[in-house]
Amino acid sequence: MKQAEQLKLSGQLPSPRGVALAILELSRRENATLGEIARVVQTDPALSGRLIKLANAATSIARPVVSVQEAVARQGMLTVRQLALGFSLLDQYRNGACKGFDYQRYWSHSLLMALTMQALGQRVHVAAADELFVCGLLAQVGRLALATAYPEPYDAVLAAHRADPGQPLAAHERARLETDHCELGHVMLTDWGLPRVFADPLAHYEEADHPGYPQDSRTHSLFVMLRLAHNLADLGLAEPDERARRVGEWMAQAADLDFSDATAGPFIDEVVAAWREWGKLLHVPVTALPSFAEMQPSPPAAAPPARAPLRIIVADGNAFTRRKTVAMLVEDSSHVVYPADNGDTALALALEVCPHVIVSTFELPGLDGIELCLALRATDEGRRIHIILMDEGQSEEQLTRAYEAGADGYAPLAISPKGLHTRLRAAQRLVQLQDGGEKDRAQLRQIAAELAVANRRLANAALTDLLTGLPNRRAAMDLLQQIWSAANRSGRPFAVLVLDVDHFKNINDSYGHAAGDLVLREVSTMLRNAARREDSVCRIGGEEFLVICPNTELQLARVVAERLRDALASRPIAIGKTLRTITISIGIAEREADMPEPDALIGTADRALYQAKSAGRNRICIGQYTCQVAPAQDTTTLS
Repeated sequence: MKQAEQLKLSGQLPSPRGVALAILELSRRENATLGEIARVVQTDPALSGRLIKLANAATSIARPVVSVQEAVARQGMLTVRQLALGFSLLDQYRNGACKGFDYQRYWSHSLLMALTMQALGQRVHVAAADELFVCGLLAQVGRLALATAYPEPYDAVLAAHRADPGQPLAAHERARLETDHCELGHVMLTDWGLPRVFADPLAHYEEADHPGYPQDSRTHSLFVMLRLAHNLADLGLAEPDERARRVGEWMAQAADLDFSDATAGPFIDEVVAAWREWGKLLHVPVTALPSFAEMQPSPPAAAPPARAPLRIIVADGNAFTRRKTVAMLVEDSSHVVYPADNGDTALALALEVCPHVIVSTFELPGLDGIELCLALRATDEGRRIHIILMDEGQSEEQLTRAYEAGADGYAPLAISPKGLHTRLRAAQRLVQLQDGGEKDRAQLRQIAAELAVANRRLANAALTDLLTGLPNRRAAMDLLQQIWSAANRSGRPFAVLVLDVDHFKNINDSYGHAAGDLVLREVSTMLRNAARREDSVCRIGGEEFLVICPNTELQLARVVAERLRDALASRPIAIGKTLRTITISIGIAEREADMPEPDALIGTADRALYQAKSAGRNRICIGQYTCQVAPAQDTTTLS
């Protein structure tokens, strides 16, 4: 058994107490309701205030949340459980026995991570803001667990890391404790019920060489968000002289989420302001950071234009003339010159240092100048080198041989320093052109990366309903086809629910379309919170929704439908100054063996919905597939 699993069974790890423990136990009951959860939360005034504040910070609706019941309904049972757990750990473990572990700094870092994740969730709609807050708050819980379970050994681990910071903290932990905080945190978060879509990125986002996830996936977005949140928390606790560098590093990574200077500044300033506010509420110390504009690194001063320094090989078998040529090249210049006394040495040196220029005499021991030139031009790297051949005379025959061998220039041995430097200008222009080409290629790569991000955003937008944030009809049909194909292979059942908001036209006519949009957003939130973790809630048009329930038989689908219907009927929605109860009608259909395609399944559920509407609304009806329209079976009465 792994060390992390043994620790979980040992009872030595941090665990919730009091109200948080009661919520954790209550939420594990299959028949637990949000009302029961809210009543338990109300017994802890501090937790109640924190949940209400977080609900108001995360909502996009103008009307503030003022009651615990509404905060719990808006956040959902799973999120409330995780928030209660995180806040409970914060209150219990403000200090501890591990001397080298800075508990206050740990919670300050975790709080800033939580608020950054919450703010990033407003830009990248991959999860509810409250869920992302929990991810950030508990991202480093494995470190707290090791400090709690092994106070003295972990003190030694931290000391070793301070002495050798080049090694990741996790490497020091594994060397001494046979586990690390990432592995242990994953075990704890999974045991506490954190969904795998969050737990997996949390286990790997600190790995510098982790290959990551497919770029268009939700998991990849969470992976990038966690890295950004962690780095911003590091920035928040960094020494003043490190801040400019960390801001620059954060900006480079944030480009993957389309941050620019214009958007990064307000984002960081708002997160830091929230950090200060939450620090006072939770009694967690925070750093008084300057604004983003003050921390941003200053652009380097423009350097005066200068000729490019060159790497030059001088190949000459005569020691006197070789030293003379080297002296001319290094005088008043920043060139790096490598002498070679024969052609073989010059060729080996060229393959090693990749020079910009080779200045060689015709007569050389070993390979002569012509043979050296031919050998270099036979290689890819050699074709990029500027080659100048030198000789005592300047006969037409020698010039012809030099240029036919691939030389770029010819010079007499008695050349002056000015003449030699003049011949090097062509090589310098070539180096500048090559550097410019590299910059152009880097720009093209950057543009390609930005286009990929934009395309990914467009792809996500094409599958998302802009009003509610739910998957739209196109995404719903794609998902339905995937589950249909999987069910064909495995033989497992699955069902769909088609939902319609009752009397929605009256709401639009009485209160206006803005109120109708508000109702649709509230209904979407309630459906998402009341649905099971494996169900997919989609908006397929107007006031109509589709819930896809994999591995679900008909009777269980009816239980799910009743749960959704009850969630809406029991939670009035504020429209202006009026509280109005919203009801829904639901049609259910299970995939049957003789159904030819997913449209038949949707059509059966749609006919059942029509029956529920005709029977008086606020009802659930079950449809049965036949070649002709069959009457639906009514399973409930009006509430």
